[in-house]
Amino acid sequence: MNIILETKCLRLRRFTADDAGHLFAVDNDPDVMRYINGGTPTPWEVTLDQILPGFLQYNESAPGFGFFAAIEKTTDTFVGWFVFRPTGDDPSHVAIGYRFHKAAWGKGYATEGAAALIDRGFAEWGVQRVIATTYEENAASRRVMEKLGMRHVRSFRYEAEAIGASDTSYSESVAVWPGEDVEYALTRLEWEQRGTMDELRIRRYRSEDADAVSGIIRRTMRISNRVDYPIEQLQPLIDYFSPAKVEQINQTRVCLVAEKGGPLLATAGLEEDEVVTFFVLPEQQGRGIGSALLQALEAQARDQGFMELRLDASLTGTPFYARHGFRPTGEVLDGTAGPQVSMRKRLG
Repeated sequence: MNIILETKCLRLRRFTADDAGHLFAVDNDPDVMRYINGGTPTPWEVTLDQILPGFLQYNESAPGFGFFAAIEKTTDTFVGWFVFRPTGDDPSHVAIGYRFHKAAWGKGYATEGAAALIDRGFAEWGVQRVIATTYEENAASRRVMEKLGMRHVRSFRYEAEAIGASDTSYSESVAVWPGEDVEYALTRLEWEQRGTMDELRIRRYRSEDADAVSGIIRRTMRISNRVDYPIEQLQPLIDYFSPAKVEQINQTRVCLVAEKGGPLLATAGLEEDEVVTFFVLPEQQGRGIGSALLQALEAQARDQGFMELRLDASLTGTPFYARHGFRPTGEVLDGTAGPQVSMRKRLG
């Protein structure tokens, strides 16, 4: 069966000429194709003469890359497929994608299979960067990317030529949807650092955390925020976040903390749809902790029914939030310690 790899629930194998019916079935479910071609049916001749041949061409020409049928182990049935292939001339930069029958949704198959391909790519195939794209309103697909450790890097609009030239789907119109697509990415360095994230735990604030949370905020302000603001302007805020004040304000907001092996490393606060505090200890920055904490905060906002998050970022903090999908509104505020950039992110 030319199996490439196996996961807990799936076998990933190469496509064969006998898979035309499988592709035709998945591409003709309007719910599956909603965010791909607007739900447009795919003609049988397009599947047979265009899409399937493209899937098969990788079998010999690019070992390790290409399209893979996902077979459910317990039933031995085709449930969907993955693609893992270079995005251009550099074979170390690849794109990952997935498409599943509706009956297989919600089982974690997309995350499970994609994680296995990404791990194999970085560990054995010399991959240095992986990207994935989806329509901005496809919240389920975006959550898969986030679970894989990928971060939002840009929003963009596909050109008409790119839509018409797609080798994975059929479309009758280049104006399938009015919004933008989003691109997520994961680098080899980020993947290597992810091992240290396995021990990271993000949980809700407890009263006994007040001293530690106060210490995180104060230390981060003294060291990280001094890049943007004079210490004399920061000092009133440093004094404000005493353990008693931390306990008081966190009784009326959602507060999360990140810990690993006991000590707290970061904290973030949410009031309705606004990120009101976000601090990672200076020595822990750049290790993915802030990204994980921000994703958890976004999940909290989604659970509360909010479709957008807003925040006021420090000048040096702006690039971090931009990498995670926040966009400047164009407004620069006069904050307590100095100028802050107003930013927003649609949650989908």
